[in-house]
This record gives sequence, structure tokens and C-alpha cells, in this order.
Amino acid sequence: MSVEKPADDQQLIKDLERQLADFQGIADKLGKEVETLQGANSSLNQQLESQRAETHQMQMMLEQIQREMRMQYLAAVKSFSNLMELRSPQLAAHGLRVAELARLIAKEMHASDSALQDIYVASLLHDIGKLGLSDDTLFKPVVELKGDARVALMKHPMKAQAAFHGLSEMVHVSEIIRHHHERYDGQGFPDGLEGDGIPLGARILAVAEDYDELQQGWLAAKTFDELQAQAFLVGAAGKRYDPKVIAVLPTALEKLKAAEKANEKILHGEDLYEGLVLARDFEGPDGFMWLSKGHVVSRHFIGRVREAEQQHGVQLKIYTVKTANSSRSNSASTQPAQQTGHVAL
Repeated sequence: MSVEKPADDQQLIKDLERQLADFQGIADKLGKEVETLQGANSSLNQQLESQRAETHQMQMMLEQIQREMRMQYLAAVKSFSNLMELRSPQLAAHGLRVAELARLIAKEMHASDSALQDIYVASLLHDIGKLGLSDDTLFKPVVELKGDARVALMKHPMKAQAAFHGLSEMVHVSEIIRHHHERYDGQGFPDGLEGDGIPLGARILAVAEDYDELQQGWLAAKTFDELQAQAFLVGAAGKRYDPKVIAVLPTALEKLKAAEKANEKILHGEDLYEGLVLARDFEGPDGFMWLSKGHVVSRHFIGRVREAEQQHGVQLKIYTVKTANSSRSNSASTQPAQQTGHVAL
């Protein structure tokens, strides 16, 4: 077996030195490329951080704009609500009752949060188009209205829609109000819509409004009690009202009554102030109905209660709607009791 002669030591050293030099050049080149990449990465991180900051700033600006739009919307609702109260505390109290029942019905029908708000606000302000009507037209049963008075009343949904023109947040609200006198069978007004062609909020509002108006004596020639009003609505399902809305009405009414009891506050004559809303019918010591549930306490009513208490030497119990801001302050005396926990007005 033969053995190759070892390479020249000097030549081997030169080859190794050359390879090392080549490796060093490659290493230097790689080092520069790494530095370049690190610089690019640092610049990219700075750009990303700047973009994050800009995105965060834009989000903050959008949130601020949304808050301002929300405040403007609530201010508009508050202004319209104040107009209702100035025109007729009785009509404003009616709106509050209708809004609460409509909200509960909509909730039973699994409406979205935005739809719940639109339905509540529409119900609260559904009579805004009646502000120019006389008291005789406002509170006279619809079936007894004739001629021009009836025509004027029938125009109020369209007047309400016109009042909200230009307010983008009120588009859905105004549509609900416009159509809340449509009938499920297509015989309503102003557009003769029928069935599911009527906005759901309007179908809900129609039921909630008529339930209250029947008990106020504003819809029929006689005044209905709660059971009679409910029976009337059920009997008109499929004709005047959406059967799907009527189907959840009993559950909504049960929850409404439970909420009303939880929100009741018992007051005596000395505690009463104008603008309170009765939670129950009040029967005077003479056995007659002095003021029915849902009506607004007036100065005359307060005077009668206090006079009766002095005359009989007893404190009478008046059940009113309990609110977070119930007090005897002058500022409260001009406002009706409002139910809380929904649209912040």
C-alpha cells in the first residue's frame, strides 16, 4: 500500500490563509447585510409604531365624534320630549307608558339593541305630530271625531316624520312613527301598508299605543280596563294587529306590571308635587275616582287630597311612579315622572 507524499507545508498554509481571507470577506459582507436588515427592521418598527399611534388617535377621534353625535341625538330627543311636556303633560305621560310597553314587547321579540332604542324613542315621541291640535281633538275618542278634526288627526304621523327631517339618527324613528297607524290587514293610514310590509317597530307601537289609549278613553266610545283592553287587542289579531306581536303581549304585560310595582312610591298629600304620574287609580274618600292610573298630578288634585286629609284627619295613600330623582324641588315640579334605565334623556 502506497502513501501519498504530504503536501508542501508552505503551500498548505497559503491555501488556508486564502480560505480564511475568503471566509472573513464573506463574514464581513454578511455582517453588513445583517446591519442593513437590522436598520430596516428598526425603521419598520418605527413606522409600525407611528401607524399604531395614528390608528389609536383616529380611534379616539372617531369615539369622540360618536359621543358628540350621541349627545346631539339625545339632546334632540330631550327637546322633542320637552315640547310634548309643555303642550300636554297628559300626552307626555301617555308617551312614557307606551314607550315602556313597546320596549318590553320588542324585547320579547328579540329585537336588537339598536332596534330597541329606535322603538323606545319612536314610542316616546309618537304623538309629536299632534302638538298643534286642540284639546278637544287630542283627547276626544277617535270614533267620535268628524270632518276636519278627523282629517287633522290622521295627518299627525306625517307631520311627525316631517319634524324629524334632516336628523340622520331619527330616520328609523320617523319611519316607525309614520306607519304606526297602518293596519295588519292593509286598511290603515297613511300608506295602506299591510302585513310584514309594515315596519316591525310600527306594528309593536300600534299595539302598545292602543292598549293605553283604550284605557284613557281616547280610542273607543267607552273606557276599557286592563283586561278589556287586552281582550280587544287579542280579538283584533290578524286584522288590526300583527299576530306575532299579540302573541308576546301577555308576557310583556306581566313584566310591565312587575316593573310598575317595583317602581311604585307611596306619597301623602304633603309629599305631592305637580308632574308626578299615578301608578294606580286613586279613589277619594267619597268613593269616586279622582284620578286614574297614568295621569299626571295637577295642582287641583293636590289641593283636593290635602283638603280631604285635613277634613278626615288621615293621610291618604297615593301610589306614584318612583324615580331616581323624585323630590319636591321646583325643578322637578315641572317635569313628569320618568321611568329610568333605557334611553338617557
